[in-house]
Amino acid sequence: MGISPGTEGARELPRRLPSPGLGTLQYWSWRAARATIGRTPAPAAYRIAGGLGAAAYWLWPRGRRAMRANFARVLGTAEQGLVDRVGRASLAAYFRYLLDFMRLGSGRAQLPRVDGDGAFAALDRLLARGRGAVIVCMHYGNWDAGAAYAASRGYPLAVVAEGFGDPRLDALVLGTRERLGMQVIRMERAGPSMVRVLKRNGLLALLIDRPVPGEGVEVEFFGEAVQVPAGPARLALATGAALVPVAFRRVDPLGERMEVVGDFSIVPCDDARPECVQVLTQRVMRAHEAFIRERPEQWYMFRELWRGPADRRGGI
Repeated sequence: MGISPGTEGARELPRRLPSPGLGTLQYWSWRAARATIGRTPAPAAYRIAGGLGAAAYWLWPRGRRAMRANFARVLGTAEQGLVDRVGRASLAAYFRYLLDFMRLGSGRAQLPRVDGDGAFAALDRLLARGRGAVIVCMHYGNWDAGAAYAASRGYPLAVVAEGFGDPRLDALVLGTRERLGMQVIRMERAGPSMVRVLKRNGLLALLIDRPVPGEGVEVEFFGEAVQVPAGPARLALATGAALVPVAFRRVDPLGERMEVVGDFSIVPCDDARPECVQVLTQRVMRAHEAFIRERPEQWYMFRELWRGPADRRGGI
């Protein structure tokens, strides 16, 4: 739905050519939204964004069906009232995330205060190994603000991104990340660049929760098998980099404070047997499962993640 700024999980992701017409529509929508934000005080802008997200839940039947299926599994209940409340809250949070991104990119907001000194100390201990770290995120909380905060602390951070089908939109979205201190690696030439980042003891940020039917690696997530990109684990095994599942969560309505949570104990084994890829990816997903259980409304998954065998053959 709309623009989903983010890094992507691995080279296993299906290659899709963005629609030029959709890219143009997204570009002008982005320009209009950013211009409106520039004239709106922050508290009102966040109220409007949250209200639009909650309304979009009812105006978007396909997304609502997917969120109901996803959150029923996450919450362990099919009770529609509860599932709908979390679904509405998730879309509201996603619209606030987009607002955060626009305000940071336009210079109208400062970076949030982040509660996470212990997490960054643990990251420093991993980087002392000299092999870099693959930072594995989900569409959860505010990964862009977290990445910008890490870059502001002096960490060399690279993110992998797809284009949107319109060079003007690419310049707006990807250019914002660069201005916030991130190195942006385009997906179509990501492989060697990702390895170089890790060889230089840098941080490489990837998203892992994009469905990959028929590809990737199968893991258990909230009690059922799902396929996710194997790229993060393979990169860690190939380079010796640490594999770090991380989430940056909003803790106040205006996005002025965030907290960082992560698992800093995952160091790859000494070989790249297929079972090592599965074991490492499973550990990553277990960590993210715990993060989502604590604050499910901050997970933005608007396509059905758990699908039957017949659905997996057909793709998204």
